[in-house]
Order: sequence, then C-alpha cells, then structure tokens
Amino acid sequence: MPTSSPHIRTFRGRMWHWLYNFWLSHVSTYTWWRQLRPTAWQGVAWIVSIYRLSLRRAVFIGVTGSCGKTTTKEMIAAVLSSQFKGHKSHANDNTLIGVIQTILRTRREYNFCVQEFTVGRLGEAISLEKQFEMFKPQMGVVTTVGDDHISAHGSREAIAAEKGKLIAALPYNGTAILNADDPLVLAMQSRCRGRTLTYGLSPDAMLRAEDVRDNWPNRLSLTVRYGDESVRVQTQLCGAHLVPNVLAAMTAGKAMGVSLQSAAAALEGLSPVPGRMYPIETPEGVTFICDDVKASVWAIPPALDFMRRAAAKRRIVILGTLSDYLKPMNPTYAQVARQALEVADYVFFVGPWASRCLRAKRHPKDQALQAFVTVDQINGFLQGFLEPGDLVLIKGSSRTDGLSRIVSVWSRKPQGRSVEVHPDRDSAIPVQFASDTSILSTDGAMQDKGMSQLVVGLGNPGKRFEQTPHNVGQWTLELLAESLQAKWSEENFGLVARTQVEGQPVLLVKPATEMNHTGPWVRQMADQYQLKIQDCVVIQDDIHLKPGEVRNRMSGSSGGHKGMQSIIAAFQSEDIRRVKIGVGVPTDGTPVARYVLTPFEGPERDLVENACRRAATRVVEMIEMRSSKISRNLGNASI
Repeated sequence: MPTSSPHIRTFRGRMWHWLYNFWLSHVSTYTWWRQLRPTAWQGVAWIVSIYRLSLRRAVFIGVTGSCGKTTTKEMIAAVLSSQFKGHKSHANDNTLIGVIQTILRTRREYNFCVQEFTVGRLGEAISLEKQFEMFKPQMGVVTTVGDDHISAHGSREAIAAEKGKLIAALPYNGTAILNADDPLVLAMQSRCRGRTLTYGLSPDAMLRAEDVRDNWPNRLSLTVRYGDESVRVQTQLCGAHLVPNVLAAMTAGKAMGVSLQSAAAALEGLSPVPGRMYPIETPEGVTFICDDVKASVWAIPPALDFMRRAAAKRRIVILGTLSDYLKPMNPTYAQVARQALEVADYVFFVGPWASRCLRAKRHPKDQALQAFVTVDQINGFLQGFLEPGDLVLIKGSSRTDGLSRIVSVWSRKPQGRSVEVHPDRDSAIPVQFASDTSILSTDGAMQDKGMSQLVVGLGNPGKRFEQTPHNVGQWTLELLAESLQAKWSEENFGLVARTQVEGQPVLLVKPATEMNHTGPWVRQMADQYQLKIQDCVVIQDDIHLKPGEVRNRMSGSSGGHKGMQSIIAAFQSEDIRRVKIGVGVPTDGTPVARYVLTPFEGPERDLVENACRRAATRVVEMIEMRSSKISRNLGNASI
C-alpha cells in the first residue's frame, strides 16, 4: 500500500498540532467543557480516537492498581527513555481530560506513551471501557489490588474486576505485566488475549526480586533476576513496599527490549515522586518522609514497616484523615494508632476526626499519642518539639489535610522562639505544652482553688448570638444559674457564676472566645482550679438531634462539633461529660453555617427553651453523680 507524501504527513502533523494548541488555549480551561453531556463526550472521544489512530509508532502503555500507579508510570517512562523517545501523563492525572491530553501530547515520532488509569468513578462521563477504546493500550501494567474505593465497590474482588478491564482491552499482540505476589492481579491473566509477563518476590515470577534492603538512611536496593540475567539495583526510594513498582517498570522495559543493566542505570538516578515516601531534610537536621497523597488504612502498615526498620534518634508518625475502610470510624482510628505506637516513639493525628485515636492511649497521661484539630495546631507544637536527628513520617490526604504545610512551616522555624497560646485563634499547641505565659489572669478570684466541678456552656460571645442554635449551651447555663440563684460576674476569661450543688462548689463559665477556640480556655481554667477533665461538664448544641431532644454523654468523640474538637484537643482526651441539645438542621434550604447563627423564633424558640430547661436539670444530675462518686472515694481512702 503506497505511503502518503511528506507534504501530506507534514500537513497532518500541523493540523493536529494546531488542534492541540486550540484545545489547551480555549477549550480545556472552560467550565462548560467539563460539564458536557455524555453524548458530547462521545463526540470528543471520537475526534481524539482519530488522532490516536495516526500514532502508529508508539506503544501505548496503561498502568493501574490500588497504589503505586504514579510511581510505576514515572519509572516506566524513565526506563524506556534510556533508549526511546516518548510521553507520559502529567503527575497523577488519571481523569478523562488527562487521558485526552496525554493522547494529544503524544507526537507521531514517539516510541511510547504511558498513562495511569484509576477505577471507574461513579457518574463518569465516559466509562473506563470507552477510555480504553480511545487510548487503545498495547501494554497493560497492574501493580496491586487493595481497598481504595472499597466503599464504592464493596469488595476487593469487585475492584479487581474493574482494574482487570485494562488487561481485557489489550489486543491479541498485546502484553500484560502482572504482579505475581497478588492473587487478584495474577488472576487477570485469564482475561489477556496476548502474552503475560509476571514480576514479584515469588519464585514463580518471571522477573523477581532478591536481597531487598531498605534500612533508612540507606535507600531501597534489590537484586533483580530474569532467567540467568541479574543486576543489582540501587534506587533513591524509601520503603520495601515500592519493590513491586521497580519490578513492574523493569518488566515493561524488558518487554520493549531494554536490558536489565540499562533499566537499573535509569532507575538509579530517579528521584521519588513528591508526596509518595518523599524524603525532605530541613536545615535543622529533621527529616520528613512525606507520603501525604492519601491515607488509606490498608496502605498504612507498609509505611510503618519502613519506620520500624529505620535508624533515627526518634521515630515520629503524623497521620491525617484516614480513608478507604468499611469498619466503624472509632475502632479504625484506634487500631491504626496502636499499630503506629508499636513502631514509633510518638504518634500524632491531625484533622476533624483526630480525637478518635485517643482511646488507644496506654494510660491517661501518655504523651506518645496526641490529637490535633488543625495543621496550625500541630505546627505550633512541632516548633518546640522536633529535634535534630528526628525522622518524621507524614501520612495523610493532600486534598483533605494539607499536611505538606507541616514541612514548609517548620523548615522556617525561628531559633529559640517560645510557643504561646493565643486566645484569638485556634490553640497553636495543646495547652499542656504551652509556655508559662497564660491567656488567663491569675489575680482576683482565679486564685480561689476551691471549686469541685466546672460547667462550660458553649457559644459565641455577643448579644447578636443569644438564643441561636449555636448558643443553646450558654442559654442552658443562664437558666441553670437562674434556678440556682447564682449571679454572673465578668472576669478576664468570660462570664462566671459561682454556686453550690449538694454542698459542692461549682463554677459556671461562658468563655469570652469564639466557640471553635474554646479548648485552650477551658483547659487553662481547669488547670487553674486543679480540676481533671472528669470534673468538667460541657453543654453544647447538636444539629444531628431533633430540635428539643436532649442527650447525655459521659465520653466520646466530638461528632464533628468544632467547639468539642477544640476542647478534646486541649485535654488530649475524650473522657469529658457533656449534655447535648438538639437543634436540628434547616428544612428550608438555609445553609447550616447561617442557620446556627440565626435566633430561634415562635414555637421553635419555645421548644428549644424547654429543652434547655431539661438540659439544665441533666447538668445538675451529672454534678450530683460526680460529687457522690468523689465522696465515696474520699470515704474509702480514709478507711
């Protein structure tokens, strides 16, 4: 069949180059483009498929797996680039638009194109099968099957079936590269119409690893064997759990004629992918291992194993929001905390659900396990905590937690700066680590140590917030003070009323700070009066309860309430009594943030006021129960 003339080929190349530039400059940036209906997407896919057919020289390689996709893709590109020209997808862009851009960026003279794929998303405009039809992979690489997207698919078998679509999409002359150490991945060879190459630690793998070493500060090294050929591979990677990624890349290279020696040389100088066990050493001598793309529960143990084998002055693990688990949240956080404590000297959780780890504490005063609500809080703490020689593993979700700010902020740490607690924002650190500078005055009544219990009504200070859903805690406290004939006085830390219940002195407090920043103030007050967390009662609102409903809790997580998050973080314990008053959620479409700051009106106001009166009675019952327990303990101690 006659080939087209050079002039025609040049015209085609310029046409597609113009189309691609038009795409980048005008089309892909518009919001409406991302909201096209599936029928329109089919048209776009058809146009891109035409260009894909013109790319006859390049071998198109698809990479998928529950973890390690981006690292494997980068390694494959590095190995193949030692002998060929090609293109790889940008960063971890495995979206539909990313696939389209990767195809359009591949030039006709290239020898390879590597793109990572994720399992099909619910509501995706074009299914995974349609994306494969457009991409037309000739080589498929699968790393592992884990619990990523487990909540959407229900089981690992279902996830494997979805990822196996890449192998099923290969042509008869295609090549499947599969992990022999993962049964769910290895089983995909039954869906391959072409040849299959396997890799792993298993003796049955075609390309296998031996003598794996990853003892920090040494980087990952291993011996790779293929038949009678072997080579020692020295990488810049951190963690033995990245061995499958190395082997997958070298197997892909072998499939395209790259020798083991060339592949090893290409990988030796390849830096880790940022956010994936990526080491950063600060000028002060602290080393961070940043693995903060995602904190899937099933992927945490391999990172902890790296820490177990590491040599360091102190091993510290910082964990963000956990994901991809089917068990209840509370035991999951506690289980992960216990696993981390087995290998680390200190374990810190960060995020709105961080306090759920605290039930894994070995004893109440154990400082090895702590929870922080925000990155700013843990940053303030780390300023005075980290020391030269520390090795810190950061494992979280880049989208949810933003833990990368820990490295960027701490590396600019001023020398010799003391850390203080500031009342006008979230506590920089848990109060037990604050400097001697106190946010509360010690003159006047604060010198009185005679209080037996502390009752705190959550809310925001100011007239305009009175009798709003967010201030029902203070509303209840006012009704309680009225029933006990206690008088309010203004002090440096807020409004205070001193009273007695069953002969025991009790302090009622409305803190003079925004609700979300209550924790440091409450902790300081408890410390001033030498009270334990069990001596405190918190009255709060709860949008998850129906309006007018009242519940008691003797301990537990914050339930998403930011005021309680702040208090739990300040005490580093969930063992605080609380009375919760239901305020419900808006039924008229009003945003929750506006609803909780809008005063009640009409019958709803009367309903909530009655609930506040019942809540005040519950508080008195809690105080009496605590007083009776203290009295019994004192009586037993005197015998």
